[in-house]
Amino acid sequence: MPIYLDNSTTSRPSDLSISQMMPYLTDRWGLPSAPHQKGQELYPVLKECYKILYAFLGAQEADQFVLTSSGAEAVNQVISSVYRDVTLPSGKNQFLTSNADEAPALMAMARLEPLGCVAKIIESNQYGIVTAEALAEAISPRTALISLSWANGLTGVVQPLGEIIALCKQRDIRLHLDATHVLGKLFYEFDELSVDFMTFNGDQLHAPKGTGGLYIKQGIKCSPLIAGGSDQAGLRAGGLNMASLVALAYAAKETLECRDLLCTETARLKHKLETGIVKAYPQARICFKECERLPHCTTLLFPGIANEALLFNLNRKGVYANIGGGNFQQLGLLLSACGLEENLAYSAVSFSLSRYTTEEEIDRAIELVVESAWQLNRTSYKLFETERKI
Repeated sequence: MPIYLDNSTTSRPSDLSISQMMPYLTDRWGLPSAPHQKGQELYPVLKECYKILYAFLGAQEADQFVLTSSGAEAVNQVISSVYRDVTLPSGKNQFLTSNADEAPALMAMARLEPLGCVAKIIESNQYGIVTAEALAEAISPRTALISLSWANGLTGVVQPLGEIIALCKQRDIRLHLDATHVLGKLFYEFDELSVDFMTFNGDQLHAPKGTGGLYIKQGIKCSPLIAGGSDQAGLRAGGLNMASLVALAYAAKETLECRDLLCTETARLKHKLETGIVKAYPQARICFKECERLPHCTTLLFPGIANEALLFNLNRKGVYANIGGGNFQQLGLLLSACGLEENLAYSAVSFSLSRYTTEEEIDRAIELVVESAWQLNRTSYKLFETERKI
């Protein structure tokens, strides 16, 4: 059986989320906003789903929540709305993010530049972290938004937020957090976050693909990305997808119930994977182990081995890992920006576990990763020796 260790990209939908959504694709297909029984019978379910999601996020009743088709859509809505609601009326046209951030924020900001906005990319430090000092230097009176990923889904490094939140409050700048890789995986006090927007992707919570969410703090205006009706309090046009809402809510509920498991047992399995590989293949190095990291995610370096070759080899053996791409930046590019030498940065492979990952899978993954690394190591050595003789 294949061993899936790429849960930062997407995760297997839980049986509960799928079973709970199915009736809303077959029998209960109405719209809760409809003026008749077919729609109105859904209202109690709608209310319960929002209650679950607010509890999951730690949000207050006066805050707003928008069901989206993905985390990427939610990020785009935040950036687009700040342009409409802040930049146009005030002239504040500077948007800040990190060079370690993901594609939705980087590309959404770039799209605003022809409209007169300035997307400023802040250099992260050697750990892939953006410091409050770096942000303070970049901020100007025209800064409208700071958008950051709470944690990096490839390296697992968690972004410290305390000083950044205080800075945004002090300078009256809106703050957006992409919490996709953190929700259900770290304990936090929502009241202490004090963010204006928070977004997430549903499939990392074991909901089906095509689900995501946007939290909007009470009193913060957020124009819709998709216009055309009064659905979701006018924040997203189009008939509310009850099946997706139900699936997301029950996935969130399950994730919250399993958080202790993820923070202990899954973290133990991640540690076993790291130490097992390094013990059997001593050249391997664990990235950023001195930082706070997510409990399920790690990046390892395999010096002298191209990560594409290792990923290809692992794929053939049935171990699924990641080196970036898609929503993520290329892992080698990300690590190069952190100051690693290019040949070392492009030897990195990311592994991310889930609550479904078993001890047997980790034991087997260690064997296969080590076997692949030694095979490629010997091949690289032979090529080096051949080139030297020539």
